[in-house]
Amino acid sequence: MKGEAALYSIAGVVLTLLLFLSSSWLGPVGAFANMLAAVPICYLVMRFGLRAGVVSVLLSAVVLLQLGGEAALTSYAGLFVVPALLLPSLLKRGQAWDRSLLISGVLTLLLAGLLLLAYVQLSGQELGTLLDQYLQAEVDMAMQAYSEAGFSESQLADLGDVAAQIAGFIRSTFVGLYAAGVLVIHLVTLFFLQRFKKKQYQIEGTAFTQWRLPAVLIWFLIVAGFSLLAPMPLALFGRNLLAVLLPLYFVQGLAVVSCFLQRKNWPPLTKGLIYVLVFLLNPLPLVVTGVGVFDLWVDFRRPRKKDL
Repeated sequence: MKGEAALYSIAGVVLTLLLFLSSSWLGPVGAFANMLAAVPICYLVMRFGLRAGVVSVLLSAVVLLQLGGEAALTSYAGLFVVPALLLPSLLKRGQAWDRSLLISGVLTLLLAGLLLLAYVQLSGQELGTLLDQYLQAEVDMAMQAYSEAGFSESQLADLGDVAAQIAGFIRSTFVGLYAAGVLVIHLVTLFFLQRFKKKQYQIEGTAFTQWRLPAVLIWFLIVAGFSLLAPMPLALFGRNLLAVLLPLYFVQGLAVVSCFLQRKNWPPLTKGLIYVLVFLLNPLPLVVTGVGVFDLWVDFRRPRKKDL
C-alpha cells in the first residue's frame, strides 16, 4: 500500500503542476484545465489519507516557487490548497458534500484574503495597482493573440474596446468573481471525485438531483438585484453579491435538469450533449439559472399527474 501511495503521490504532483501551469501554455483551453488543479491531490487524500496529500502539496509548492516565483505560489495556495486538503478530509469524516463544500469554500476565501494582504505588503504596492497591472497584462496578451490571428486594424480597435470594458467590469467585481471562481473550482473538484470514487470511498449527502439552496437566499438575490438601481457604492455591493448568487442558482437549475434527465430513458450520449448545450449554448445558461430561481415556488421536480 505504501508503494502504491508513493506512486499516486508522484503522479498527483505531476498532474497538479501540469494542470496549474496549463493556463500559461494553452491559453483559453488551459484556463479550463487550470480549474482542475485541486483534483489529483484531492483524490489522493480520499484514497490514502491527509499525510499523502500534505506531502504532495508541499512538493508542488516547492516546484511552483522555482518555476513561477512568489506570484504563482500565492495563486496556487489561494485557490487550490484548501480544496485539495480540507474538502476531502471533511468528506472522509462523513460530512455531507454541500456542507463540506461550504466550509472549504469559506476557508479558501479567508486564506486567499490573508495571502493577498501579505503579498500586497511585501510588494509595497496597492491592491488596485496590482490588479490593474494583472488585467492590463491579460488584455495585452489577448490583443497580441488577436493580432497574430490576422484581424484588421478596425477589428482590433473594436476588440480592444471590448477587452477594456471587460477588464473594468472584472476590476469592479473582483471580490464576487473570485468567490464565484472558488465555488466553480470546488464544484468541479467534487464532480470528479464523484466520478472517480467507484468502491474506493463514499460521498455522503443529498442526491444532486434533489439538492436545493436554503430558501432564505432568495431574499439576498432580490436585494442584490434592486441594489443595482442604487447609487454606486451600493450598486457595486449588489454586483459582487450577484456574481456569487447567480452561479449558485445555476447549479440548482442544473440539479433540476439532472432530475429531469434521470427520469428519461435516453442514451448517455444524448444526455451528455444536453449538458454540453446547457453550459455553452446561449441563452441556455440564463434559462437554467432562471429555473433554479423559480424552483422555490414552482417546484419543477415534483412529479406531475398524467391526464387520464
